[in-house]
Amino acid sequence: MATAAATPNRRSIVSWPSARLLELAETHAGDSELLEFILEELGRRDVAVAQSAARRVAELIGQSRFAAMSPEGGDRDADREALIGTLQARLEIAERRAREAEARATAAERALASETLPPRGQGLLRRVHLAETAPAWLVEATQRAFRLRFHPDRFADPVMKARAEETFKEAEEIFRQISSTSGN
Repeated sequence: MATAAATPNRRSIVSWPSARLLELAETHAGDSELLEFILEELGRRDVAVAQSAARRVAELIGQSRFAAMSPEGGDRDADREALIGTLQARLEIAERRAREAEARATAAERALASETLPPRGQGLLRRVHLAETAPAWLVEATQRAFRLRFHPDRFADPVMKARAEETFKEAEEIFRQISSTSGN
């Protein structure tokens, strides 16, 4: 006795890889509602596999709609034109989303570039092992790391404690100069 494969919960398939979603779509090619859901989910993903799978799911949707049309029930050409119009509208929406995603990525890159500190004189950042274009958050993280690593209270040996204290004070002075030249 052959039984149709059960349709999984839609919440659970959202986390599935794109290839597995395509397999599900091909298994349930007659379920246009599920195919629409899968196409929408694949449209949210920005990887080549998802885009390829979305094209195949769109083909399956088109095939299921053409199969549902009866040859005697109306004008097939008009139905095809309507379907093509729907698919073109979806393509335009996907292209608009892609342009919006590119714009957001560009804005994020610009924001990241603006967070970098201006170059400082005398190579202060290089003295604490950073590039001259290090962003402010990295300078702060490096300062915290220096404080943790070279705090004199971490060392019991008097010689090591003295070396750590010297390095700690030197690093604190460098970070003070960095913050004063960057306007923080």
